[in-house]
Amino acid sequence: MSSLLEVSSIKTSFLTNKGYLPAIEDVSFTLDKGEVLGIVGESGCGKSVTSLSVMQLLSTNGKIEKGSIRFEGKDLVNLSDSEMRKIRGNEIAMIFQEPMTSLNPVHKIGRQISESLMLHKGMNKAQARAKAVDLLKSVGIPRAEQIVDEYPHRLSGGMRQRVMIAIAMACDPKLLIADEPTTALDVTIQAQILDLMRKIRKEYNMAILLITHDLGVVAEMCDRVVVMYAGKVVEQGSVREIFRNPSHPYTVGLMNSIPKLEERQARLPSIPGNVPSLELMPKGCRFATRCEFVTEKCIQEEPTLLPVEENHEARCWLMKKEEVAI
Repeated sequence: MSSLLEVSSIKTSFLTNKGYLPAIEDVSFTLDKGEVLGIVGESGCGKSVTSLSVMQLLSTNGKIEKGSIRFEGKDLVNLSDSEMRKIRGNEIAMIFQEPMTSLNPVHKIGRQISESLMLHKGMNKAQARAKAVDLLKSVGIPRAEQIVDEYPHRLSGGMRQRVMIAIAMACDPKLLIADEPTTALDVTIQAQILDLMRKIRKEYNMAILLITHDLGVVAEMCDRVVVMYAGKVVEQGSVREIFRNPSHPYTVGLMNSIPKLEERQARLPSIPGNVPSLELMPKGCRFATRCEFVTEKCIQEEPTLLPVEENHEARCWLMKKEEVAI
């Protein structure tokens, strides 16, 4: 059986004063129906560009130069704008990182939810409004009959994020892409939003592509995880396997930076240096300048994804040296 979403070797580039430079390169993963896949990494590693490539929402100076993105067997890269509009918001929906900039400040909440219902489901205004109220109730918003007539600025950050989820859920999509859905929220509201997403996944058997930098969210929500660094996948596997046996030095660094309740530490370990810029991408391994295990081969030659265990891969030459333990 084929996957719901198959991303194969995509390369997305943006126009700069030095020509087109790749923001992500050779990114591949699959997502099955009802599965939650996490894409994790620090800022600038290409997580959001990957999600925007799937949605075909790149800015005018961005383009997918190579690869395919197949949704239910249909290659989204080759679709026209009108064909993609029928899928976007209907079969694939997205929750953005900052709801205040994603919601239109001059339109009431009800109108913003109703828009996709009228476009994709053919509802009239009265039907769409009634459905909007139901959706607001389903995502845990109190006084839904009144909130439907409010403007976004009248709501708290957590309420706005619930509205974004209601908009995303309006047409019962098969795939939900959530780009850092809890970043701008305090920890209590974060937990509520994650509980809501778990409930939605269970009720609708919906696949979720979760973009995050928070490994705690990955551990709590995901079945599998893709670790990205400098525009490339550096490790992927099941959440259990990645947490039990992180194999790429970058993944190990991310794991070590998580505070441990049983240890008293004056200072958390950190990964030295910064993510390289698009203009100054290293020739060999992109993590080489920050890696404590770097060798001459790492500097000269870029590794491919190498098997660690079954369904677990890491882009690191150490995988070829069994005597070296990270």
